Amino acid sequence: MHPELFSLHLFGNNMIITSYSFFYMLAVIFVIVGSYISVVKNGFSHRKTFCMLFFVTLAGFVGARLLHWMLNPTLYANGQLHILSLHMSGFTIVGGLIFAIVAGIIVGKVCSVNVWRFGDIIVPYLGLGVAIARIGCFLNGCCFGHVTSLPWGIKFPLLSYAHQYQITHGIGNIFAVARVHPTQIYEMIAVIVGSLIAIVINHKKIFDGAAILFFGMWFSSFRLINMFFRQMPDSLMLSQNKYIVVYFGIFVLCLIIFLYQLRRQKTGNIVQ
Repeated sequence: MHPELFSLHLFGNNMIITSYSFFYMLAVIFVIVGSYISVVKNGFSHRKTFCMLFFVTLAGFVGARLLHWMLNPTLYANGQLHILSLHMSGFTIVGGLIFAIVAGIIVGKVCSVNVWRFGDIIVPYLGLGVAIARIGCFLNGCCFGHVTSLPWGIKFPLLSYAHQYQITHGIGNIFAVARVHPTQIYEMIAVIVGSLIAIVINHKKIFDGAAILFFGMWFSSFRLINMFFRQMPDSLMLSQNKYIVVYFGIFVLCLIIFLYQLRRQKTGNIVQ
């Protein structure tokens, strides 16, 4: 655990760069730059690519912050977080992905862009971007898992987020930290594998949208499974059962569209 990476002395002020903020910003830059280069190489115009990525990224930030606010209203009510803050904290990845997809569909229609193909190209970068962001979570000590006796369990330092949670809920004591599931690492491995499979699917050229729909099924099913290992924050408004419904719903929706598109492709009437 290393929540603070380094500090900068600028204009007489000491600025602390946290692991969480640094790796989330690195993830955003990686996704935007990698996606832009790859999309243009695949024949999309610079103008349309810039327009799509600009609005998708903007919508992603807005959606990630709004969903976090909706799920953790007490954190904003007591002033711990601010919805209009530019600080790189207080985001929910799923909310960002949902808003980004909706924005991509709308802007794609306006700009006459093949949204399915565009999504296939950028989804490996998106998955690897999530992996980079999870490095920040791991170093920050947040998003930790349930207590475990498994040999790969992680023991965070005293007074870390995991330790504070354990003390508050009567798990262990103030002088010892119980091992927990490294759910951040689980997700990092899952999205890397999902991104690699998406790359293979793109090379196979099954149909436009196959890679991004597969990744949607892969990511939502992993999130569904990982919920049983992750310790959900007390500030969350939704219960675990409601999260299960959300992730299962995303999986089913992606599966239905995948099968529909596959059928259309086999009949030679695929929708672009």
